[in-house]
Amino acid sequence: MTSTCHNASVGPDHILPRLKAIRDARMRVLALVEGFREGDAGTWVEAFEAIVSRAHLVADPDALEALEAITHAAAEPGLSYEIKKAMYTAATERGMFAIARLFLSVSPNMAPDPQLKKALASERPLKPAGRPLTLGERKALARTHRREELLLLVRDPHPDVVAILLENPHVTETEILKIASTRPAVPASLAKLAAHPRWSVRHAVKRALVMNPSTPLADAIRIVTTLRAQELAELAADPALPEPLRRHAADLHAASQRRPQA
Repeated sequence: MTSTCHNASVGPDHILPRLKAIRDARMRVLALVEGFREGDAGTWVEAFEAIVSRAHLVADPDALEALEAITHAAAEPGLSYEIKKAMYTAATERGMFAIARLFLSVSPNMAPDPQLKKALASERPLKPAGRPLTLGERKALARTHRREELLLLVRDPHPDVVAILLENPHVTETEILKIASTRPAVPASLAKLAAHPRWSVRHAVKRALVMNPSTPLADAIRIVTTLRAQELAELAADPALPEPLRRHAADLHAASQRRPQA
């Protein structure tokens, strides 16, 4: 991806095949981050706008895959504040407000203090009448292959337990959806799910996270950006969603309607 950093080369027709050639999702994200560090912010955001257009309006799997990588790269912890600021400024100057929001840090949603304190308790039982288990015991159990225990563990809201469950090869999408749909939930736990390379790309998981009021707003905005035009219109009109998220969906949908389909 180093060559994508040259201003003359950074465009959809150059980026898409380069990313397609990198089969590992995590490596695609890191390749983009490397490119962000060396390339011109204005050229990058213009390329993002074009890729978003393809992903929203055209049956282009390469654009959809690239959009997943772009949104994850924008939230990558290793991406410096200076680069995020440059991307945000470049997008804002060009009126690309939906692209700008990808690089804007938004404070995570917080559960009410009593609920959050209870959810993060060091001890909790798997069953209502069961023996309270320490966090260490629950983390050990989260590696199990036994279905009965897994079904109980997906109710555990602690981020450390959720992180292990996300990596457990015996956990299915059904269990992941239960984690994504839990209300109230710990924002940090949902953020881990939203960043996970395997589960965060599943459409049903995306929808559940977007609809969950505990999902950090920055993650919800990133996820909504990867959805299709028809879904954007639906989300923009949903009064149950936070106003900034509805506005983001509306901006993306309006932009998609202004672009000619390719």
